[in-house]
Amino acid sequence: MLDGRLRVKVAEVKGSPAVATLVETELKELPGITRVSANPLTGNVLVLYDPDLVGVREIMEALRAGGYLREPSGSADSALPVGARLGAIVLRATTEFAIQHLITALI
Repeated sequence: MLDGRLRVKVAEVKGSPAVATLVETELKELPGITRVSANPLTGNVLVLYDPDLVGVREIMEALRAGGYLREPSGSADSALPVGARLGAIVLRATTEFAIQHLITALI
């Protein structure tokens, strides 16, 4: 990681152009972010930012808050009831499906 440049492996981006687009859009809203490139082939997200305005901690927290980073096994999330985890998965899949159709309609 160079100052002002961060590359993060985001499993949720791999294989999903719609999620890649969402990650780019959401991170670009942070003050100090100058460029975001999420690659659905590799799952890498490259963020260029002004370290005087935003830090790695804020960028990572934005990814976590968006549900784009998986928690390690044994985390608090794995203690959630199966229904809650399933609900989150269904919501994410439904949202991705809707966004894909919206993008297709716009093209």
